[in-house]
Formats: sequence, C-alpha cells, structure tokens
Amino acid sequence: MNKQKYPIEYKGNDEMRISETSLTTSEPLFITFVECMKAIRDYHIQVFSEKPEKDLHSETLRVLNHYQQDRTQAAYCLIVNGLVWDAEVIIRVAYETFAKVAFLATASGEQRDELLHEYWDLLGAVYDRQGALKAEASERLVNRFGSQGDSRVIAALRDGRVYRTSPLGDKRFRKQLEQRWSFSEILEALKGGRLGNAPLVGIDALAHIYGMSSHFAHANSRALDLLEDRATRGSDLLQLEVGHICRMLTDMVSITSFSLFLSKRSWAGGTKMPDPLAAAFRAMSESTKPFQAEFEVSQDCLYSNWPMKE
Repeated sequence: MNKQKYPIEYKGNDEMRISETSLTTSEPLFITFVECMKAIRDYHIQVFSEKPEKDLHSETLRVLNHYQQDRTQAAYCLIVNGLVWDAEVIIRVAYETFAKVAFLATASGEQRDELLHEYWDLLGAVYDRQGALKAEASERLVNRFGSQGDSRVIAALRDGRVYRTSPLGDKRFRKQLEQRWSFSEILEALKGGRLGNAPLVGIDALAHIYGMSSHFAHANSRALDLLEDRATRGSDLLQLEVGHICRMLTDMVSITSFSLFLSKRSWAGGTKMPDPLAAAFRAMSESTKPFQAEFEVSQDCLYSNWPMKE
C-alpha cells in the first residue's frame, strides 16, 4: 500500500465498523454460521460425554474446546454489530486455544503427561509469581489512594498461602517454558512433529491470520494501515467487507471443527473427520463461495497494476 506522509483524518467509528449494507448482505452467512456452530457444540457434548474414562487429558481438552467455542460466540456478536476489527482480536484468542488443543492432542502418550504438568503446574506457578510481582506496585498505589477493599484484593494476589509466589527455577528456565507454549513455538513443534506425532502439514499457515489479528491487539502501526486501506476503498468496499466476514466465519468453523477432531482422535484414533464436523465445515465453505468469488473479481483492477512475481 502506498502510504501518505500522515495517516488519514480519523472520523470516529467509521474506520472500525463495516456498513449496514454489508451486514445485510451477509445475513445468509450469519444464519449458516449459527447452524454450524450449533452442530459443533452438539458434537462437543456428545464426544466428551461418551468418553468412557475421564482423565486430566480429556478434561483439559474439553475445557479448552468449550473456551474456544465461547470465544467464537463473542466474536460473532461483534461481527453482527459491524465491529469486525474487534472481532479479529477475539478470533486471535480462538487461534491461541486451537494451538494448545493441537499441542496436547497430537503429543505422544509418553509426552502427554509432561505437557499437562507444564500447562497446569509449571506455567501456573510462573503466572502466580508474575501476578504477585505486578500486584506489588498496584498494592502500593491502592494503599495510598484506594479503599481497604481494593487493598485487600491486591494483597491476596501476593499471599504465598494462596499463590505460588516463590520463583520456579531460574529466569532462563521460566523464559524457555513460556516460549515453548507460545503460539509460534507450538506451530513449529506441530509442523516438525517434535512430539512424536505425524507433522501437521500446513499448520504454519495459521501464523498469517494470527499475525494480522495481533496487529489490532497491539494497536501498532500496521493496524492503522489496515484501517486506512479500508477507509480509502472505492467501489469494491462492499465486496471487501463481506469477504472479510466470510474469512472470519469460515476460520471459526474450521478451527473449532479441527479442535474437536484432534481431541477425539487423541484417545479414539482414526483419520477421518467425523460426519457432523465435516458437514459443518462444508456448509460454511459452500455458503461463502459466491461472496468470495465476487470479492476476487472486484480486486482484478487493483492487482492488474501489480505484476506477479515469477
């Protein structure tokens, strides 16, 4: 994008919301999405209720899948109100959750217990310690300006009887532990099959959308570039906005479906996507195809000015 010297004049919510016309055009997509997510939630209930023996592995996956599905509902509420960029930040969380589900679900049996120990115990201790350190400055502030109730709440975060406030290992160990559970490192592990699993082909492609969503979470200059691009579009704006909605809805159906597929496969085996999940995936994909085709045609003029690299 050819940037101006300064950003465009900010006009309130115009750049953050999409048009009512685009929302109205997307109504068939919204209906399909709600139907697909209902089917996915129903399958979620079925899968975890039918597992004969519940253990820490299956219960962790159950909670993570539920958490992910709730985040898609939150993102959907933002989308139908035109707040697509805010929805991107929530979808980023859904991607984070998918990575952790895949990390645990594809690990070999001998590594599974180690990862669960890291997730619940070691990382939990690190977060307790970090919370206590950050609460120290807040406690000083509320002791000076806040109420006794505020002070009590903050002080509790530093109470070693409740939280693990002693440091776990040395700084290098803690940093490596957190890095191993970062989104990018999980993708690398899944891509390379480091956990004794078959590599998940194409998993690293998730980094692109995750990165775009991250720009808005971090409020960096790239986020403002994207807002400027949207605000300065011409006759292709409708197709662009509806195409954006198509991508977000299909992403959410896809990652929630694959999360459940990988979860069940971790104890039941199998290589075929279960029919209810496959049907939801197909339905959402088919419903977006006409809109995506219109979007692609609308961009022909734009890309005709950019010769493709050989």
